[in-house]
Amino acid sequence: MVEFWYQLPVTAEFDYIMECALKAEELGFDGVTHEDHFWVLGIGSGCRPECWTFLTAVAMKTNLKVAPLVACIPYRYPVLLAKIITTLDRLSKGRVMLIYGAGWWKEEAQFFGYKWEPGKVRFERTIEAVKLIERLWTEDEVTFEGKYYTVRNCRLVPRPYQKPRPPIISGGIRFRMRKFAAQHDDGWIFYGEVSEDSVKKFAERRRMMDRYIKGRDFKYGVFMHLRKRHTLEELRRVTEGFINLGAEIIILRLDPHDENLERLDEVAEIINDLRGKYR
Repeated sequence: MVEFWYQLPVTAEFDYIMECALKAEELGFDGVTHEDHFWVLGIGSGCRPECWTFLTAVAMKTNLKVAPLVACIPYRYPVLLAKIITTLDRLSKGRVMLIYGAGWWKEEAQFFGYKWEPGKVRFERTIEAVKLIERLWTEDEVTFEGKYYTVRNCRLVPRPYQKPRPPIISGGIRFRMRKFAAQHDDGWIFYGEVSEDSVKKFAERRRMMDRYIKGRDFKYGVFMHLRKRHTLEELRRVTEGFINLGAEIIILRLDPHDENLERLDEVAEIINDLRGKYR
């Protein structure tokens, strides 16, 4: 069954963002995602909500599933991140998943005091953290000595609500991230556009990743940015293209952010039609 998710307009005012989450639930969306950034691009005033705090608030006010898109792994020590997600998973009775990445925004990281490392290092650090988080969620006691992280006799109590653990899904773009996701994770999110060319690119990416999955249960998802220039019929046609190629999670971002309440109404009919068709 295909799930339809909505990307919260996180550069808007807090009350408006929450109103959009409530509207998404009312209209039948399955879940919402939240960017893991501190800066507003082009403004630099730091007025975005903190990702995990706001997702927890949404989970407490709705029955929606929640996830970051994507969690920037280098921003939080993996033991802390595992604990944050576990807490949200318990509070929501299993409605959270971890969608992760290695980070891309150098200026943001440096502005908030994080050391910006080369791409290879961020990749290695991220993969090591994901492996550690999975062990913390599934083992009684963890001793881990890696290149970037070390823990000894670490116990994560209580365990996550979901068994054996919350889903771990990659939002990585580069080949090495996609290959790791195909070999180790539960799924992967493709960053697409509302275009036929994007559907073709997704098909190419899937063919590559299928070689490494080797029969494991694995979910493909697609994130799409619906801009003002796109028509609703384009959205319907392209979304069906992604679904027919095996996408099981569709995530929509709507522009502009301050018109999201109205735009949610516009796309709801298409989403519910597709839900009925691909149930």
